[in-house]
Amino acid sequence: MNSWYKSFAELNAVEKNGLSFRVQVKNRKTACVVIAPHGGGIEPGTTELAIAIAGWSFSLYTFDGIRLDGNELLHITSTLFDEPKGVSLVRGSNHVLAIHGCGGMDKIVYVGGLDSKLGDQIVLSLLNAEFEAVRATTQFVGTQPENICNRGRSGRGVQLEISEGLRRLMFKSLDREGRRETKPTFRNFVNAIQQVLLSTNQPKM
Repeated sequence: MNSWYKSFAELNAVEKNGLSFRVQVKNRKTACVVIAPHGGGIEPGTTELAIAIAGWSFSLYTFDGIRLDGNELLHITSTLFDEPKGVSLVRGSNHVLAIHGCGGMDKIVYVGGLDSKLGDQIVLSLLNAEFEAVRATTQFVGTQPENICNRGRSGRGVQLEISEGLRRLMFKSLDREGRRETKPTFRNFVNAIQQVLLSTNQPKM
């Protein structure tokens, strides 16, 4: 997805906090943070997934488009994403898991980012839970150092690109009202990711 705005400053000069977008931050002082930088109506379902995956165990950040329509205009690409609260939380965390949504009706997850070890564990856990998951090799590799998922203390994070087809299996629908009602696929997906994050025994910072 191309970005209309090239920085948060550009976006913030035009859009209104609380009307066009909102920022959610839960700094739980953990070594791992789960983020949805294109949440709300930008990449529908990613905020709900990030909140559920973080639970009470990990720090959380979401940037949510809340316009009645046209939320895609609020998409700041991951390599340029610089909303200050999100950047601060990411930089203070050792491990970053970024939840994204991509197009396509295939029911698949593309796993990218520079943390290949954690990425491989997530792929295996998703496969064991009977999801289709692959390591990203082209469009969704997320290996640029400036990608928001790789800007934590370790310099290596994980990026999940979840297809529209799979996200549609997780909710009643992908509109604002429909996302309030989740399906069993949602919980199965969240459990598969949480198992990996919790098994790493990320210590409190």
